[in-house]
Amino acid sequence: MSDYMGDITNFLAAGSVNAAATAKAQKANSGYDLDMQDFLTLMVTELQHQSIDATADTSEMLNQMVMMQMVSALTNMTDVSIMTYAASLVGKTVTVGQYDAEGQLQEIVGEVTGTGTMGGQQVVFVGDKYYYMSEIMAVGTLPQQEATKPEGEENGDAGTDVPVETPEESESI
Repeated sequence: MSDYMGDITNFLAAGSVNAAATAKAQKANSGYDLDMQDFLTLMVTELQHQSIDATADTSEMLNQMVMMQMVSALTNMTDVSIMTYAASLVGKTVTVGQYDAEGQLQEIVGEVTGTGTMGGQQVVFVGDKYYYMSEIMAVGTLPQQEATKPEGEENGDAGTDVPVETPEESESI
């Protein structure tokens, strides 16, 4: 997420004081993220170490800088869009899916009481727990699945599963 957006990770960790320092440390540990400051440092280093025979192409550097700004702007717009959607869920009932220890999908239904970011990802609070946006299965409650009755069960035979049809449904066309 963008630097200007707060992260609640620090509020849940004991003894944490500075959100920006933690975010910067996480970025430094990943080794993959480059920001505009890193790009400018590389550009200045390249300009300082150019030779008369091999000069740096400043137009190419400017094009790359513009592209990085565009990517940064798109990332910020996406972050704001996700935050806006999460905020629109406050006060609504959602169904969240999580797997338990046995690997069974558990559906948690509850009202969203707040939103935030955790580890750089948007979360919603349902009750006293937080859930990632990707864990939301539905806004509202999911309909209950209809039970199917095996064909031939009334005779004690086990057959293939087919939906149970009432006489009213079979006569209507």
